[in-house]
Amino acid sequence: MKNGLLALLITVCSLNALSQVVPDTTNITIGDKTIIVIDSNPTKSQTAPSEDNPEAIDEFEVEDQKLQLTHFAGVDLGYCRLFDESNNPQRDSATDWLSLNPSRSISWRLNLLEQKIRIYHDYIGILTGFSIAYNGYGFQNNIDLASTDSLGTFGAAVDPAARQYQKNKLRTTGLQVPVMLEFNSSSNPKKHFHLAMGVQAGWVATSIHKQKWENELGRFTSRRRDDFNIQRYTLDLAFRVGYNKTSFFLNYGLQPLFEKHVGTKVFPVVFGIQLTQF
Repeated sequence: MKNGLLALLITVCSLNALSQVVPDTTNITIGDKTIIVIDSNPTKSQTAPSEDNPEAIDEFEVEDQKLQLTHFAGVDLGYCRLFDESNNPQRDSATDWLSLNPSRSISWRLNLLEQKIRIYHDYIGILTGFSIAYNGYGFQNNIDLASTDSLGTFGAAVDPAARQYQKNKLRTTGLQVPVMLEFNSSSNPKKHFHLAMGVQAGWVATSIHKQKWENELGRFTSRRRDDFNIQRYTLDLAFRVGYNKTSFFLNYGLQPLFEKHVGTKVFPVVFGIQLTQF
């Protein structure tokens, strides 16, 4: 009996000493059994990052949060326009052949990669990435694209009685790399405004002129690949703005669409919305 009391006293003293050495413990008693749960790192702060406590960000900062607060990778859908040097979308007599059908002038961009260099936590950073861009310019007039070394690229009118195009589009496919300064209003991925501005360099890999028409002989499709004197190396002013995972974008071309042109120079402008983020 004395030995049992002595053993019980030693056990109680040991548990009391253990609770003093490791303050973050939990005792669970089931019948005559006691389970002791010990925090392996009791000194670690349990305060989650918030706008009122930005110091906690350093303890909880992870790569996943940086990706959630970077808004580039994903699928962009936009519309293509052509502006002259006076920022006018209307065409003059020399470039009337470049008048576009808005419903057929669509841009798709796959932003496959993104990377951000933090400048100040997740509030300010430098954004870059890699994209594949498809820009379509649907012509409103019934024209064929023509190009010569002396004149550059121009549109040759086609008699509608001979051939009326149902689809008449110039499509370019290119690779693009942005370098932008990105701002976030908050470190909370679910509640913040974001803004990015900078430049986007690109290279036009292919350009294709596709046409569809039909007459009494049947339906026809023409698909012609050529350079059409299109600028191969491009540079755009780039803007992105949004809230949470919704982003709107605008790219304004700093170089004309064609290296050689007839009449006023035209500059490509693409604007739209990001459909989804990766």
